Amino acid sequence: MKNKIVSILIGAFIASFMFTGLVAAQYKWLDQKPLPSWSERSREILQTKKISKSELKRCGMVVRPATLAADKLLAKQGWTLVGDAQIFGKATAVTVATGFDGMCRPLGYQTLVFVGNSVAGTLSPGPMDSRTDSSLTNVKLVSETSLVADYVRYKDGDALCCPSKTNSVTFRIDADGKNWLLKPDFVSELVYNSNVEKPSESQALAGTIWRMESLENVQGSTKVGKPENYQIEFSATGDMGVKADCNVGGGRYVAGAGNLSIMNIITSMAFCGEDSFDKRMLQSLESAKSYRIEGNSLTIKSGSDKETLKAFRVHRQN
Repeated sequence: MKNKIVSILIGAFIASFMFTGLVAAQYKWLDQKPLPSWSERSREILQTKKISKSELKRCGMVVRPATLAADKLLAKQGWTLVGDAQIFGKATAVTVATGFDGMCRPLGYQTLVFVGNSVAGTLSPGPMDSRTDSSLTNVKLVSETSLVADYVRYKDGDALCCPSKTNSVTFRIDADGKNWLLKPDFVSELVYNSNVEKPSESQALAGTIWRMESLENVQGSTKVGKPENYQIEFSATGDMGVKADCNVGGGRYVAGAGNLSIMNIITSMAFCGEDSFDKRMLQSLESAKSYRIEGNSLTIKSGSDKETLKAFRVHRQN
């Protein structure tokens, strides 16, 4: 049995939401030993105030319609669905939010885990805002009874774009009488970015614009016929813009010491044609692991090293 993902736009959007604000250590539960368990307290779906119609219209591109049974239970109580829903057998992980910031990044978000129509628990003791300590960035159901979740960790002095490290938490979904209970099992340090460059120091990518030239994999190199249709722009604040043929959008990136992580890519969903490179481009960016700049050439390698994206630098015309 395989993990299934119900997407709002593209498969990279996994509850990895960025909120513009000050770094604040909301939850220190990740530092506790043993890890606390909070889902025993309540597994009810509480009612919440619906997000206004004007906000839903403004940020409609990040809202997922209620298609699953769990979705409908949450929507009935006023919750707004965002991000991907993951399904593995009878287990489902669904993310909801209570608001959006100016760039339509969800605020007050939480991921609930269902077994059938019953809530087994949540992936945080309370609602989260990104760019705060212990905010959820990635969820993966690995079986009907286990999942792995990643959380960013900030320390004093960290730039909002660049948390110091990421903790990975394994959760169990245990039988609890006639119901199910989600329990954190163990936590590990997934990534420690001790040398992450701050935006002011990240001169290699910050403020640059690139057009895709080719894609390479084990089958060979494929040249892009119209590079102007495939553009990547890295800002100095950690935001990035993406043009993937007939689709446009953006995301977030963290770069340092040759490492590259690209998150939250959201684009429009137009069909660009059978010969388009839009999907391969987005997949390469989503799985980015490292980068190298040589003169006016950029190379981005995927985490699996199965695909390499090559691009050339361009300059904005005033």
